[in-house]
Amino acid sequence: MTWLFEQPLIIVILGVALIFVLGAIWSATGRKELLYAIGATFLLLIAGLIIERQTITDHEAIRATLYRIAQDVKSNDRRAVMSHIHSTAPELKKKAEAELPNYKFDDCRVTKIHLIDVDNRQEPRSAIAEFNIVAVGTFSGPVGEMSGSFPRWVQLHLLRENDGRWTVVNYDHDDPARMIRESPDGSRAR
Repeated sequence: MTWLFEQPLIIVILGVALIFVLGAIWSATGRKELLYAIGATFLLLIAGLIIERQTITDHEAIRATLYRIAQDVKSNDRRAVMSHIHSTAPELKKKAEAELPNYKFDDCRVTKIHLIDVDNRQEPRSAIAEFNIVAVGTFSGPVGEMSGSFPRWVQLHLLRENDGRWTVVNYDHDDPARMIRESPDGSRAR
């Protein structure tokens, strides 16, 4: 039922539709009780919207995490980037500590989120997020230094920490054409 907390429009549509139905019945019958029902429905609509705004689902938290990671990468804040790595992934931390000094970012933007798949059956909860980014900057590597804008397809495997934060335990990245070459289930497109 978390979908209800991710779509405030559904709450509004249901509430307004019920108010109109009750209003039409009241208009036809003139019964005072229906005015109370309209008022109660309006209050429930407002309460539903307040609850929706205060409830952060896993999908919303992961989406916010992706944008936060991109912001931390853009500002070249290595400490903040490292804080997004899960506490049980020391090898990933070592890899990031070795690679991050080779990169100077001028920009990093999430351009499209293709998938956020949360596994609620596992503890701690895990998720896969697939999305596209555009990174702009200077990157040093074995082939030399490159500058420019680099679009990438990224897949993150995330785990929820004990404090509720979603952090990265593993990742993969590739040319963005990968989303075209492969269907969502991982099989090759024809």
